[in-house]
Amino acid sequence: MFVDIGAYLGLYTVYACRRARRVLAVEPNPMALIYLRANIALNNCSNVIIAPKAVSNRQGIVRLRMPRPAKKGHVPGSASIVWSFEETLEIDVETDTLDNIVDEVGLDTVDFIKIDVEGAEGLVIKGSEKTLRKAKAILIEIWPENTWIISYLQGLGYRLMTVISHDIHKNYNYLFFK
Repeated sequence: MFVDIGAYLGLYTVYACRRARRVLAVEPNPMALIYLRANIALNNCSNVIIAPKAVSNRQGIVRLRMPRPAKKGHVPGSASIVWSFEETLEIDVETDTLDNIVDEVGLDTVDFIKIDVEGAEGLVIKGSEKTLRKAKAILIEIWPENTWIISYLQGLGYRLMTVISHDIHKNYNYLFFK
């Protein structure tokens, strides 16, 4: 089972649907969901479950903020439940913990988790303890305010395998294995 948190348009979801038994794609942005669903259909990904929610540390409703698109039809890739942008589009979206979502869709195993949630990765981790104990690998984008996640995951038995720097941003992708 592959879990794609912050699935956006489905790049990782489509890649994983050809390699995993099942894929859970979690994406709160309604504009991105349209393209995600189309991408899944066009690629015959019949093993994908979509959860149209933001993953957080609690259930509820939160404001998703997105920068206004530069041109018509463009889907902003930096939607966030924790950041604000200069010219922002805002929409209320449902939040839930990853543990609840995994239980809700009936996943008994989780092999790989990908997390790319634009600064909300700390909230995701805080609501995912049970699922993190099951998973074998995690690819996570971590922003400077959430570097505590590295030692937290190591405390759960994960080994840091790779760090991928984004030269123009302050964030890094980290790959952990158990």
